[in-house]
Amino acid sequence: QLTGSLGDGQRLEVESSANRVALKVVYPQNGRSSRGAVLELRVPRAAQLQTSTVSAMVDVSDVDLRRLQSSTVSGSITANGRAAEAELTTVSGAIRSQLQTSRLETRTVSGGINAAGGSGGEVSANTVSGGITLDLAKVQRLNAESVSGSLGVRSAGLQPGGRVNLETVSGSVSLGLPASTSAQLKVSTFSGSIRSDVGQVQTPRYGPGKNLDARIGGGDGDISIQSHSGSVRVSLDR
Repeated sequence: QLTGSLGDGQRLEVESSANRVALKVVYPQNGRSSRGAVLELRVPRAAQLQTSTVSAMVDVSDVDLRRLQSSTVSGSITANGRAAEAELTTVSGAIRSQLQTSRLETRTVSGGINAAGGSGGEVSANTVSGGITLDLAKVQRLNAESVSGSLGVRSAGLQPGGRVNLETVSGSVSLGLPASTSAQLKVSTFSGSIRSDVGQVQTPRYGPGKNLDARIGGGDGDISIQSHSGSVRVSLDR
């Protein structure tokens, strides 16, 4: 079901087959002053949904999908509900996810990323100049990278054999895990400080840099944290 409105001179193209429907808003050639379209689409459960915009905001709410793919150039993306897997990408917009999903991939260049709501399993978050904030269920694979933004990650723990990789250049990193976590922890910085509830920080006799190698619990999983000039904080909830 589709509702909403089109701007002056705009038209809606619809292509459909037995198991696929494609909707496209076509702007007039001289549509510089034309207002944007505002559309609301209701989709069935277990469907696959793909959205793509240039300068529009995307809001995906209360869904129960098999797969979600959403991308925009200069708009933000907000998503909540359920999806077996989800991929959210922007260039200059922020991403906010409250999806319950076992596979989440988020990418942006100059926007921030915020993900919570029960995401776990495999999670990826990448940004250049934005910060990343993640509040996750247990993870099997977690990769989060930022160049000039900070990383703030909390997780309910690692699944058996889980792996975590966190990297920044000039941003700080904080990681919070339950005390029952089982993993081998490795942390390294070039000029930033390291604070950890487990392990001992090592400083080389000559040259810059700090590192920490420690085992948490049985050491079943792997956690790697790298920061060039940002500080690192690792905390274990008691």
